[in-house]
Amino acid sequence: MVLKRRYFLFILFLSTIFSSISAGPSPVESGSLKSGSSSRVETAETEYVPVAQVIKYFGFDFAFNPATGILKIEYRQSSIVFLTGTREVFIDNRIELLGSKTGVLGGQVVIPADGIEMIIRHLLRKRIPWVYANGTFTVEKRTDEEKRSIVVKRGERSLPHRIYDYDIQTIIIDPGHGGKDPGGVGYNGIKEKDIVLDVAKEVKKELRKRYKGKEIIITREKDVFLSLEERGNIANNIDAEENAIFISIHVNASFNQNTYGYETYFLSLDPIDEEARDVASTENSVLTFEIENYNEYLREIINRIVDVEYRRESMRLAEYIQKRLGFTIGNESIDRGVRSAFFYVLKSSKMPAVLVEIGFVTNRQEALTMLQSEYQKRIARGIAEGINDFIIVFHKTEGFTK
Repeated sequence: MVLKRRYFLFILFLSTIFSSISAGPSPVESGSLKSGSSSRVETAETEYVPVAQVIKYFGFDFAFNPATGILKIEYRQSSIVFLTGTREVFIDNRIELLGSKTGVLGGQVVIPADGIEMIIRHLLRKRIPWVYANGTFTVEKRTDEEKRSIVVKRGERSLPHRIYDYDIQTIIIDPGHGGKDPGGVGYNGIKEKDIVLDVAKEVKKELRKRYKGKEIIITREKDVFLSLEERGNIANNIDAEENAIFISIHVNASFNQNTYGYETYFLSLDPIDEEARDVASTENSVLTFEIENYNEYLREIINRIVDVEYRRESMRLAEYIQKRLGFTIGNESIDRGVRSAFFYVLKSSKMPAVLVEIGFVTNRQEALTMLQSEYQKRIARGIAEGINDFIIVFHKTEGFTK
């Protein structure tokens, strides 16, 4: 496995550890992180910044091995690793790609601007404007008036952007299945794909009423097929600074026609129990519509499941949604709790993500109830209120760090 080999090399070769940047002979100068006052390094497409200046400015810990070109930057419990000469970046246990390669120029390790954004966003967990001009890196200071005037643009549209370090700006609602994939088929031929589309549209309406300045995205508006990869791409095309969240809506199925209730899942490699494993298997069955060699794909995906950065946030989001559904659904159904399992659609979304099973299509009474417009609105209100609870606490606790 490529990732494991690289981490093995990382552990093997990171022998040159520097205690600080300012104490004693500058460790930045003792290796390829050599600092200096060189002129701004820039091409027509890429701006490069000497990473030593960023490290020194924020007081990050680091380790660099000139022989292997591996640079690890750490702050508190988080780390980010760059491989000079490549576009690859290791953030905790996942890989991201830069727009351009890192390199060494004039004895200094230089990183493209998007790499600097990754460092700040991941290690400091906040959005900090910065500039690199006349050979100097510094943080840009903005007045409150300037912050209020900032606008985030998407294509031809503009959205007012509230400048909070920890504010959820984009919400993606994903009605599961669709098109050639009906999802679960239950009593009287009722299809999962139809119910979840109706509910997802109601969730979107609820969120639109609550949030005028946030972007609400629904992955499909019609009865069309979307692969799990496409759903993940829709989510991941959102700028990371938007602090997006992803909610996938589904309807459950069971061989036991008496089973009913609602439950909310977050991503885990190890299902909480056999029942959770069965639910995940059912929802992941869409993969049979997407690829020919399903087993080979499974092996590849499982080998790459290393991204756990958003697990804590996802678990909190699931808890808030499940709790609010209990209030809006009331005695119409039963609370089956928050669970964890391995869902491909959650794994592919690089953000806090949950999967909500709003009921059982195989239960006659619940299937008929879920077809009712008023009940769908109650479900939608519960999901929207759970999202709202998450957004409030996420901001107050600075991403659950306080």
